[in-house]
Amino acid sequence: MQILEPSPKIAAWLVRSPREGGIDIHPYAADHRWQLARRIAESGSLGRSRLLSEFLLYVVDRHIRNRIDEITEQQIGILVFGRAEGYDSNDDNIVRSYARNLRKRLNEYYATEGKDESMRLEIPRGGYAPTFSTRIMGPGSPNDRSQNQPPVLESNGVEEYQLSSLTLDPQATQIPLLQPADTFAAVGTIRRSALSETCRRHKALLTLCIGVVIGVICSVLLPVKYLKRATASSAEAASTNLWAQLFSNERDTFIVPSDDGLIIMQGLTQRPVPLASYVNGTYRTNLRTDGVPGAPEILKLGGRRYTSVVDLNFVAHLAQLDEVVPGRMMIRYARDLRMDDLRTGNAVLIGSNEANPWIELFQARMNFRFSVHPGSDQSGIVNSHQRAGENALYGASGQDHTYGLIAFVPNLTSTGHVLVVGGLNTAGTEAATTFLLTPSLMMPALERAKGVHGVLQPFELLIGAGNVAANASSPQLILERIGIP
Repeated sequence: MQILEPSPKIAAWLVRSPREGGIDIHPYAADHRWQLARRIAESGSLGRSRLLSEFLLYVVDRHIRNRIDEITEQQIGILVFGRAEGYDSNDDNIVRSYARNLRKRLNEYYATEGKDESMRLEIPRGGYAPTFSTRIMGPGSPNDRSQNQPPVLESNGVEEYQLSSLTLDPQATQIPLLQPADTFAAVGTIRRSALSETCRRHKALLTLCIGVVIGVICSVLLPVKYLKRATASSAEAASTNLWAQLFSNERDTFIVPSDDGLIIMQGLTQRPVPLASYVNGTYRTNLRTDGVPGAPEILKLGGRRYTSVVDLNFVAHLAQLDEVVPGRMMIRYARDLRMDDLRTGNAVLIGSNEANPWIELFQARMNFRFSVHPGSDQSGIVNSHQRAGENALYGASGQDHTYGLIAFVPNLTSTGHVLVVGGLNTAGTEAATTFLLTPSLMMPALERAKGVHGVLQPFELLIGAGNVAANASSPQLILERIGIP
């Protein structure tokens, strides 16, 4: 059973010792800057992400305490993201990645929940130190002050009042009254009669012009994706339903390509890397390489950022989908993903558990499971609940036939969705991605998985294909499972 971490509302106010791996943050109840940071951290704009909230509160805390020297990428990586002392930020860009996300979330907050805030908080590009500025509110907004109340200027969290006077001449504001005249009414009647006569004579031409104007307005204002949906085939509509549930405005969707450097390292050492070692980074330092020639160089492979062209091609196709919400689609290298991302967001995990250890978290609730043994010919996809006529194990990598897997399962808190797309090798992953991106192939399974109100049940598809020089040919559905096994 997964143990949920405290929400940002609770975690933000905890004072934890740095020696325990936490963040030394203190509340500042009387400071307007801290109050603003709290509201943003608790808002829906941050997507309920504990890491984004702690990132924001950390930099604001250090700014208020005038400890600017601690607002660095290295310190943020250690104190907020749990990186080891002296980690190489050139190889690990998690702080930069989350900073870009945080800047987007701040803009989103001020466009929605914080549109009436009188103070603006920003994280300028090129650094991580926050800045605060006073926003000019429009008339009629909740923060608009009456004429009798002097404007407030914010400076370092302290209110300063500047008096101003404005004298109005009552006589200057009076507007002379116009005398009514019967002539105006007569002119109005003549004009209406002339207009009616013109419309009657040119009725056909006016109708044509109105039709043209309406057509132009529809083509300009109506989004292309809605026009596509209106004319989509049944197969395309089924795929649209899948992508609409993976990409939404309510939560982030993390796209996670495979870590091919990890595959190479495991192949050379013939020792698997479990998820726990992958997350804390010990697989690059504590992995036993006794008697392995060139061990130091092999271990360096675990720190390199390699992925396959098949994965990149798949990510490029996903980015072009009409259902994608650009501000909510996050591409994460597998090493930079965090458990919190799989609790609060949607995700697309690419590859096998050998290339993407995060898949281990979901295999326990899947029927088809990767069983990869580096250096062995016993690797394959296990059929956990075998039915009549089915095999217990499908394929061994390196033969003229390969297998891929598509699994649509709940995220760690069952509040979102995770799509696993991978294979026993590059050809297997290519077979799975090709099948997934072909609406006519996916439609039968998606129709069977469709539940109430179009919501998809969890499903798993075992895909087979020919393996020709590490390329997949003619992917086809071998087995399927609908619902949680």
